[in-house]
Amino acid sequence: MKKWATLILAALLALGACSVYAEHTDEDVQKMAEEELKLCREVAFYPHAFEGDFQQFYVDFHTLSRQLRSSGFKAEDYDKVAELTRKREALTQIVDDPKSTVWEIWGENMASEPKPTEGWEVSYDNEDFAPNLCPYLIEDQQNVKGNVIVIGGGGSTHRNNVVEGYPVAEFFNKNGYNAFVLQRRVLPYAGEDAILDVARAVRYIRHYADEKGIGNPEVVIGCGFSAGGMNIIGAMALQYGHVTPDAIYSDYVCDEVDQESADLSAALPIYGCLDMGYDMNANPNLPPIFTVVGQKDPLFKNSVGQSLTWLMSLDTDVCYIVAPDAGHGFGLGNGTPNYVNAFSMAQEWPELALKFLDTRLGYEEKEVDVNAVALPT
Repeated sequence: MKKWATLILAALLALGACSVYAEHTDEDVQKMAEEELKLCREVAFYPHAFEGDFQQFYVDFHTLSRQLRSSGFKAEDYDKVAELTRKREALTQIVDDPKSTVWEIWGENMASEPKPTEGWEVSYDNEDFAPNLCPYLIEDQQNVKGNVIVIGGGGSTHRNNVVEGYPVAEFFNKNGYNAFVLQRRVLPYAGEDAILDVARAVRYIRHYADEKGIGNPEVVIGCGFSAGGMNIIGAMALQYGHVTPDAIYSDYVCDEVDQESADLSAALPIYGCLDMGYDMNANPNLPPIFTVVGQKDPLFKNSVGQSLTWLMSLDTDVCYIVAPDAGHGFGLGNGTPNYVNAFSMAQEWPELALKFLDTRLGYEEKEVDVNAVALPT
């Protein structure tokens, strides 16, 4: 009797589910998701423009954006899309124009191939997206230690700002640095465009330092994660110093911003420090490099030795750390609720990076005796 009751209950539940999904076809939910994500893109890249649980809104936005590109949506995804709508609508807009809270780094003249006309239906951005910096400025610009450009990973398709962008900017900001989250170009733009965005961001900070009240503009640090770190490597190899964007796009007409140096004072490519095949030592002002990778990171598991050998060949100071219990995409290492777990050893890297910057940038002097322990003869 119990067996039949269980079967009948299961059948009723299945019928109930079918009746719910029957109200929303795969096509309906796909269109609903596309429209909702388009609305979300006018919110997700402007954290200073909204109050509320922005982090958990971004977790859902980021997750569903990746699903849009990978598999699309079906009827059973209706509740997920509806929840994203609820979280977006729960935020309170506190400025008239969200875009007023960021600094667009290119004008009408942007170094690029002609603007892509295809691929926007599954893009992380709306068609009117313009690369920009989201600033986190300390109050006392007279004593700012420097300026950190933060670049979230996500390959060439996304920007993982919820783990590798906004929290990282807040960390550096609390420790005496101005920080700027760079919203770099991703697909359908070309991969070289993200490299140009990194260099342009450096030049933009230096060029507009007086106008925007940015202290210590000669000290600019790049902190990028995964693909963001690789973009930093590319910029150091292809857009250092006064190498301008027309070296990549010959028809680009350089402006006053491009006359600034794109040299970095230090580079922090976090789990994104790979040998990309560039002649890095061609850069006469190669900055000191700090990097950390997880031993369980599939991207590095078979290339840690190769990466270290490459780094040791560079004409600069290098700090290379392997976190034994970490995988990929851990950000600050302290976790993101409902998205990324914490990794104990990886949590140490931000403080170590601060010490690295203090000693490399001259804020803390250390006497180093490289012969403290002599090798046997």
